[in-house]
Amino acid sequence: MSTRKQILTAMLIPLSSLLPLLLSFVMSVSQTLYLQQDITQDYARLARENRYFISDNSTQTPSLETVARDLLLFQLAASLDLTQATHSSHTSGNHRVDVWQFAESEITSIYQIESKVHLDTVVTQRFLDNVPPRQQRITNDFTFRSYAVATAGEPQKLYYLTEADQGLLAYRLGEKEVQINYSAAKEGLADVLEGYKKEIAQLLKGDAKAAK
Repeated sequence: MSTRKQILTAMLIPLSSLLPLLLSFVMSVSQTLYLQQDITQDYARLARENRYFISDNSTQTPSLETVARDLLLFQLAASLDLTQATHSSHTSGNHRVDVWQFAESEITSIYQIESKVHLDTVVTQRFLDNVPPRQQRITNDFTFRSYAVATAGEPQKLYYLTEADQGLLAYRLGEKEVQINYSAAKEGLADVLEGYKKEIAQLLKGDAKAAK
């Protein structure tokens, strides 16, 4: 056997033995629930900044403290033992959907939807009546993550929405709905957010029907 063949053979042996470990690593990464990570980062961002307004349909005096109490419920869902769940994933358009389903638990499933949204649009800005409108092109990229926690009685008992650069945008606890509005919002966020929410609502509705 030539020296070159001996070297190639020696290289192939350790690589083949490492392949199962590499596949295991890739699978574990793809099945990660990022809810706790997002909660921690989002709350820390809210705590150190003050350029936002909290809208809460359950109280006239929402605050960072009321948000912190609400997030405890999401942390309970994030702390569930996922080894007791059945994991599945699929893609729908620009959305990656991961689902963890529990056979014996008050929580029946947890959905994690990661979405890449590219914005390229022209908006018309109007100022004063005597000033002609001006057109502005806006381009930006967004990475959203939406979480939905389902129980036997409610397919969306909890809902949490965050964006990688902006942070926490909204969450829902049953009938309670909270919105976080930023005075320095990421450029173009207002142009994509409502459409994105409707798209995710339809996606979750379809997934819930398919799971029955």
